[in-house]
Amino acid sequence: MEASYRQIWRIAWPIIGASLAQNAVSLIDTAFLGFIGQVELAAGGIGVLFFLTIGFIGLGISTGVQVLTAQLLGSGESERLGSLLRQSLWISAFVGAGLSFGLAYTAPFFVRALLHEPETINSTTYFLRGRSLELFPLMLFGALRGYYSGTAQTSYILRANLILASTNLLINILFVIGLGWGMKGVIAGSVLSQYIATTYLFVSLRQQRYNLSSKSEGWWLLPLMRYAGPAILQNLVGMVGWVVFFLLIERRGQFALASANIIRSLYSFSMLPTWGFATAVGTLTGYFWGAKDRKGLIQTLRRAFFLSQGLNTAIALMLAAFAPLWVQLFTRDPAIQAQAARDLPMIALSVFIMPASAVLLFAVVGVGEVFLAFLVEVGVIIVYVSYALWIDSLQVSLTWMWSTEWTYWIPSAIILFVLWWRRVKKVNILALALS
Repeated sequence: MEASYRQIWRIAWPIIGASLAQNAVSLIDTAFLGFIGQVELAAGGIGVLFFLTIGFIGLGISTGVQVLTAQLLGSGESERLGSLLRQSLWISAFVGAGLSFGLAYTAPFFVRALLHEPETINSTTYFLRGRSLELFPLMLFGALRGYYSGTAQTSYILRANLILASTNLLINILFVIGLGWGMKGVIAGSVLSQYIATTYLFVSLRQQRYNLSSKSEGWWLLPLMRYAGPAILQNLVGMVGWVVFFLLIERRGQFALASANIIRSLYSFSMLPTWGFATAVGTLTGYFWGAKDRKGLIQTLRRAFFLSQGLNTAIALMLAAFAPLWVQLFTRDPAIQAQAARDLPMIALSVFIMPASAVLLFAVVGVGEVFLAFLVEVGVIIVYVSYALWIDSLQVSLTWMWSTEWTYWIPSAIILFVLWWRRVKKVNILALALS
């Protein structure tokens, strides 16, 4: 591997396309929920945050598999990839089954404890119990995604997520519009499309380039947890911050929550190109760290940041300039449209400032500082939540509530850069010790 712009783009663009396709599912769900009604749009907004908080465990597993896979390739041990993937899939299956049962049975209790509006409580509980069926394939999808990312075979991830988005759209059209199933149709679209996309990644293992049938074994649970564990905790902590933020929004009523769901969907979608470049940084950083190549580490980060910042600048300008147009795609309610259009420029600024933090996060994880990255996440989320509670106590407008996002991206970028640079300076010392 090399740290060229071409290599970064070659790894990143399928991830970007895959992430856009995968998140298109959220946009599709939001649009159909908005078509059904304000209550469903509000319930889906808070419900999907609860779901993602749990579902991001799969992203943590994916991070662990990706880093270990890239390091095995960097150190010339590709014969061990088969044992790593097999054990990761068994672990993911066990975790997915437990999470599915856990969410189905606990959703009524924690939803009633956290929410206030009776209609929102009932709809959110129904939404979560249905989506609990999606957690099993989602965990397996995470492990497979990590393998394909770590081996730089990201085109499989792109195709899987295109399948995910297209089948979700078709099923929603059939069940929501054709059969009139309402929220049940939206849930069915998400669950069935996730099973179909995960099946594709399994079938594609026969075609990918590495031999996974090697008898080389080893116990991968502890190494996987070394990377996946802090990544899972980090994702959970990050989502807790957003859950707290949206609980504050929920106290302002269904109107505010429905509007915020539209902003959340557009915001999440706009972030995805940066996460694609960040994924490429994770793969290349893991490889160059395994190879003890300091120059490759520095070039990877610098070039990925320039690419990401340039693209995010364009996205931020488009969000701010055409805000009324975007929000009209999700609701026919003129009051919700007007509120969301006022909020969107605030999110555009967040999209502009996020690349440094996102790219540095994967760079820090790639050089093995997973636990420190988790501690940074905890500290920054404490600042994030404290700021959100403070400005909410001041009864600021819903638009200014979104300024909370700035308190996440700016401090985390500064701290993560310091951690990454301290680690990279040690590469030459390690290389000499091993020579």
